[in-house]
Amino acid sequence: MFLRRHCCDRRGTPIWTNSSRSPDRRRAFTIVELIGTLILLGVVFTVSISVLVAVARERKNTSQRQHALQHANSLLEHATASNWSDLAVGVQEIPPASSDLQALLPGIDQRFEVSEPGVDRSKQLTVSIRWKNQQGQAVTPIQLVAWVYPSEEPQP
Repeated sequence: MFLRRHCCDRRGTPIWTNSSRSPDRRRAFTIVELIGTLILLGVVFTVSISVLVAVARERKNTSQRQHALQHANSLLEHATASNWSDLAVGVQEIPPASSDLQALLPGIDQRFEVSEPGVDRSKQLTVSIRWKNQQGQAVTPIQLVAWVYPSEEPQP
């Protein structure tokens, strides 16, 4: 609310103003306003940083799962391309993962298993890959499954 006030300047000349402040008072921020603003900015930055850290962690986890999935797919493609009779039932030997993949997936544990479900003359191929997260805990493994059937073509 603006009040029409009569005041005087330094020389005593009357001045009519429409504000409640005297014309001599400087307009500035008080220390309370500055502290309040700094506290508010601190809270906003703290929340922002924690969100950014969570996003970065999630991106890394997604990247790890993507690399593990690509590696499992590569192992499964290699196995399905081999001869049906060469696939012995049981856990199969897998060549060790490359050093780059071991760097991306610390503590990588890969497993390749062949089983015969008994339904028909098929063989079930299962590739499972697990690794450890930054805290050293095992993550949920990536698991791919494929079925291989004997070829109908006569063998030479």
